[in-house]
Amino acid sequence: MKTLKAFFALVLICSTVALPLRAQQKSSDKQPPPQKQSATPPPVVESMPVATPVSTIALKESVTYTEKRDYLLGPSDLLELKVFNDPQFNSDLEVDPDGNIVVPFVDQPIRAQCRNVNAVRKDVTTALSRFLKEPRVYMRIKEQNSHKPVLVYGAVRTFTKSDMRRPVRLLELISNSGGVTEQQSGTIQIMHTEPPQCPDIEPVEAAPVETASDALGLPFALYKVDDLRQGKPEANPYLRPGDIVYVAEASPIYVVGNVAQPANLYLREGTTLTRVLAQVGGAKDANEEKVRIYRKKPNAPQEVLTVNYKAIKQGKEPDPVLQPYDIIEVPKAGQFRPEKIAQMLVGIGMQSATSIGTMAPMRIIY
Repeated sequence: MKTLKAFFALVLICSTVALPLRAQQKSSDKQPPPQKQSATPPPVVESMPVATPVSTIALKESVTYTEKRDYLLGPSDLLELKVFNDPQFNSDLEVDPDGNIVVPFVDQPIRAQCRNVNAVRKDVTTALSRFLKEPRVYMRIKEQNSHKPVLVYGAVRTFTKSDMRRPVRLLELISNSGGVTEQQSGTIQIMHTEPPQCPDIEPVEAAPVETASDALGLPFALYKVDDLRQGKPEANPYLRPGDIVYVAEASPIYVVGNVAQPANLYLREGTTLTRVLAQVGGAKDANEEKVRIYRKKPNAPQEVLTVNYKAIKQGKEPDPVLQPYDIIEVPKAGQFRPEKIAQMLVGIGMQSATSIGTMAPMRIIY
């Protein structure tokens, strides 16, 4: 009996161990057999051109835009050059009048004018590659001397001196000066003191509205303040280093005589007689006809112009355009005009009657 129990126990233990081993064997039988590696290597496939990602295109455009806004080198600019582990090349390089720099131990000068410092650094690295293996070059602008400041003065809030590191338009400079004042005459003069350094790179300048010359015979371009306010492109040109911008100040004119408020005014371009008289409240006598304009003329006696103000208001005569330093006189109404004579006689009669009544003795009648 004991032998039979031992036999069944042994069978139970064997079955318990055999089942997991069988399941593991079945799972291993289901795995695919390993592939045999061929003796010959696989053929080489040439790489196909890959389209440029959008981010790379955007980066290139941004770099180009940055390069256009970078400081462009010119004569008298000073560059600092340093080469890692090779101090014999370290030096300060000044851009010569021809627009080049001379690097130590390099025979040929390197072009620097109208280029940014990164482009010059690449050329310097290439030149030093003849002496050094993979030179590590550092270069920066130490002094910026080629770009002369732009001056803005005249009828502006603040006189400014601007050091332009990028292309700048006229409106931006006027805004930096606080805008024009009430003393402006309506015109802006721009005088170029330096020739363009980079005519092939700098923005194309719009044709000026008008050109003229001052008392010294120096040419300048003339622009109108009203056109600049209206946003006309031709009135908002690019400026270049060294330009002088003068917002012309208005010349004075004087209004005296029989007006509501005599005043000294600033003459705007194209200002007429009726506009000026309207600014001072008009003539006190609405029926006044004659207005005198005293005009100063160079090397000649003063000219006196008499105009019919009443006819001008009615559109029968042209409205005269005033000139600097004109004196406008509205004379008092003539005392011997017919209506004035009648008024004078009535006044005299009333005054005489009053005087006689006052001077006569008083009598009492009972």
